[in-house]
Amino acid sequence: MIRSQHSPSRMTVLGAALAAAGLLASLPAAAQQPSSASKAEEDTTQTIVISANKRLEKQREVAGTVSVLQGGDLERRGARDQEDLFKLTPGVQLNRGDPGTNNITIRGLTTQSAVEGGGLQQQPTGFYLEDVPLGSPIGKGLVVDILPFDLDRVEVLRGPQGALFGSGSLGGAARYLFAKPNLKATEAAVQLGSSTVSSGGSAFSVYGMFNAPLADGKAALRVVLFDRNDPGYIDNLATRTQDANDVNQRGGRLLFTFKPIKELTATFVASTQTTKQEDTSYVFPAADKLEHNNPTLGTAKPRFDFSSLTVDYDLGGLTLTSVTGYWKTKSSSRGDDTELFKSQGLAAPLIARLVDGTSSAKSQELRISNAAGSALSFVAGAFYQTSEASGVAAQIDASGTIGNLFGIPGLTKLTDLTTDLSGKETALFFDGEYLFGGGWSVGLGGRYYKTSTKYKSLGTVFGGPADSTPPDGKDSGTTPKVTVKYRFGDNLWYALASQGYRYGGVNGAPTFKPYKSDTLWNYETGVRLAPANGVQLDLTVFMLDWKDAQFTTFDGSGPLPFSGIGNVGKARSTGLEASGRFRVTGSFDIAASLAYIDAKTTADVSVRPGRQTIIIKSGAKLPGTSKLQTALQGNYRFAGPLESQSRFNATYTSIGKRKMDLTGFYEAPGFRTLDLGLSFAKENWTLATGLSNVTDERGILSITGTPTGGAFKQYYLQRPRTLDVSVRYDF
Repeated sequence: MIRSQHSPSRMTVLGAALAAAGLLASLPAAAQQPSSASKAEEDTTQTIVISANKRLEKQREVAGTVSVLQGGDLERRGARDQEDLFKLTPGVQLNRGDPGTNNITIRGLTTQSAVEGGGLQQQPTGFYLEDVPLGSPIGKGLVVDILPFDLDRVEVLRGPQGALFGSGSLGGAARYLFAKPNLKATEAAVQLGSSTVSSGGSAFSVYGMFNAPLADGKAALRVVLFDRNDPGYIDNLATRTQDANDVNQRGGRLLFTFKPIKELTATFVASTQTTKQEDTSYVFPAADKLEHNNPTLGTAKPRFDFSSLTVDYDLGGLTLTSVTGYWKTKSSSRGDDTELFKSQGLAAPLIARLVDGTSSAKSQELRISNAAGSALSFVAGAFYQTSEASGVAAQIDASGTIGNLFGIPGLTKLTDLTTDLSGKETALFFDGEYLFGGGWSVGLGGRYYKTSTKYKSLGTVFGGPADSTPPDGKDSGTTPKVTVKYRFGDNLWYALASQGYRYGGVNGAPTFKPYKSDTLWNYETGVRLAPANGVQLDLTVFMLDWKDAQFTTFDGSGPLPFSGIGNVGKARSTGLEASGRFRVTGSFDIAASLAYIDAKTTADVSVRPGRQTIIIKSGAKLPGTSKLQTALQGNYRFAGPLESQSRFNATYTSIGKRKMDLTGFYEAPGFRTLDLGLSFAKENWTLATGLSNVTDERGILSITGTPTGGAFKQYYLQRPRTLDVSVRYDF
């Protein structure tokens, strides 16, 4: 991806590696109301209906593992972002970054083999908003952290979803679904909140929702506005800024539903949110101190705009659905690589990193499905998406110190790159199930896809040209799915074999080596048991067989290193997921979950982070996932003061140690988290308070460093102990 005409005598691999390390991870990718709890919220073991298979089904009758996080429950727990959300789902782990750069792993699937790149290809976990894919075929893209306020639910699908959701859902998918307009009643809510973080500051937030029926119940409008502020807790010693990493997220959304006749329903969604972080959230050099010493503040300001139109038309036993989607991201970040260079003996007063970029996608899906209750249930359709991205990235040493060290006087722009990328995907898909009787059913599904990518890069690295226009990438294939289910009473046994895929393409660095679309077979079987009233037990075992696994590769053998994508062999993840819920009394219930994941390579991998080739032996742990993850939750409802309806909840989670890169240079120890919550609801009022990370543990969520390892480590930690208080009024 990067090359130069300078000779090795004038430039060391180390210096160029530092430049690439600072920039490659930053290049833009081809980018309910708690006061009126419903029965679904009061009885945690009742039936939940989901649309994970693009048709309505009971959650516990889906052949596969789907976790459902209800929006009202997330609000009560004070969930603010993906850090709070994904710790409640077994087998799913968050590798945290600054806004828009989180890496989510499901069942151990990740694509990072070196910490400097961050994964240049699609993430293996797909994100979807209102059935519109947010991922991009031409890079990891912006990981949009949707505000939980006024969400209907989040569905987390574990295992490849290639048949129905296409590329980018190699390891699984997360679907965000907004609360929809109410056609029958006027609703409104205002919520004020305050957050105070240990060793940090305080901040205030405000949220509002208004819903109005129109045209005698044939239409409705729902509007949501928010201004959320998270207090900072990391001090920048060099700039003498305390609590520098405060975050502001503001925006809103409008939803309009039109139902002129009972057969036709159309819902339009328009949403925007801008997130602004005043300084980076990593700590350095010590993992137990909330501080770093960058000469400048590392700001980030990603913006996400989204719109969709979903139309459902009942044809009498069949439903025709059209989903039109459009999204655009605009990101701007100002980083600081001074300490990165200094750690390698290349001291300069200031090395600034400036990255700006945009990415967008347009998609159209048309599908048809039949009504529930038939012996044969199915959904079939066609999908089309185009994606574009462009960006500018620069690394600046205004003093010229580094250029002088490399014998290039007057060099101030160490790197100066402009990229343009585009991609296209077309697909046909089908998924169906036939009930044979006697409790048995068989399902078949699949997807045929064609993809194409284009890439162009212009600019310089250390004064030498780094222009690159590789051939276009093209790929095609099929992803089948087969299921068998047996129902006995309120229980279910199932077996599933399904496949997922990601885009192939061509690397931008000479010799423009193509990389294949990697595929992954998932084999799993599980039971969903209801042995007694108020008791649910779920158990799943799985094996993921990964072929032509795409990983970010780093080659430092030449005058200048380059980062790209390679098919570096095979990997396998085997594991077990178990969860249970028990309604002890009408007012007290508990839930527990456990995930055991053994994710590792099954072939040797060769990498060259420096002059020497490193052979990563078969059996190396895949990065970003611990072997053991557990969670325990308790909910107690009681009569509170002043005749209020009150609730107390506690959540305890535990994450084991993790390798943070395939080479094994960096490892994070395990950690535990205890969260507590208490709420009081009376009539239209709700007062809620929560204390997260009660023990104030410094859990490490991710580590960044240099391609060759070493002492330089930047740690992203879980949020320190935080007290949240909110007051909500529902009109």
